[in-house]
Amino acid sequence: MSRKKILIVLLVVMAITALVSYRIVMERQAGSPEVEEDPNAIEEPENGPEPDVREELQVEGREISLQYLGHSSFLLEVDGFSILMDPYSPQVGYGTLEVEADLVTVSHEHLDHNYVAAAPGARVIRGLTADGLGWDDISLSIGKINIFNVPTYHDEASGKMRGRNSVFIFDIGELRLVHLGDLGHVLGESEVERIAPVHVLMVPVGGHYTIDAGEAEKVVEQLSPAVAVPMHYRTEATRNWPISGLEPFLESRENVRKKNSKPVYITMEELPETTEVWVMEPAELD
Repeated sequence: MSRKKILIVLLVVMAITALVSYRIVMERQAGSPEVEEDPNAIEEPENGPEPDVREELQVEGREISLQYLGHSSFLLEVDGFSILMDPYSPQVGYGTLEVEADLVTVSHEHLDHNYVAAAPGARVIRGLTADGLGWDDISLSIGKINIFNVPTYHDEASGKMRGRNSVFIFDIGELRLVHLGDLGHVLGESEVERIAPVHVLMVPVGGHYTIDAGEAEKVVEQLSPAVAVPMHYRTEATRNWPISGLEPFLESRENVRKKNSKPVYITMEELPETTEVWVMEPAELD
């Protein structure tokens, strides 16, 4: 082969090699460009961003308060949602009860527990049927609050003397508050199983119409609450009622804490390890 032909072959090979190299470079450039990694960028998981932890903390840190209104009436507030328990009629002697509430619970249909006019516009949940001869089966969830009832009696004769009564249970997360209404007997084993465990117990102690101090002590032992709040006892407002005062219930107890008329704020972390009795002064009504 002459030199001229060899030179032509070499030129052709060089041209083909240059063309192939050019095509490879162009194909690479046409692909996804490399992005420089930002050291301050936050890597998100494949399933989307992490949930906002602050929202969970707000749920766990909800504010729960309880205020005594006198006799057997309390106002429970959970993050602005308010529940009025067993409102009393002006005839009881504490004055005219009128509060803002979203929900009213009524343990039984006696005038010192069923004055629903105290909270105009509120939803009313009654523990007994309209005729008072049976119990309504309450199972209600409102936001983070779960409410249900346990059937009991107003006396020791299975309701033959004073009828029926509903115990109302309020579950707020892990915290359980229990309002015993006008409980008239020591609890049975099945009732204890349905009501327990209890953190805050509102318990009648005055006797005659309800359990007396000794029976209330037994009920507290049965349920073993962190806090027991006495109710339905004789005061200046009910001085003519045939019920006893608070002293018989307190005389054998050591862990008694006096509270004023303002709401008490309740958290699981601050509840006592052994049962305390909180004596709450009734709120001053306008």
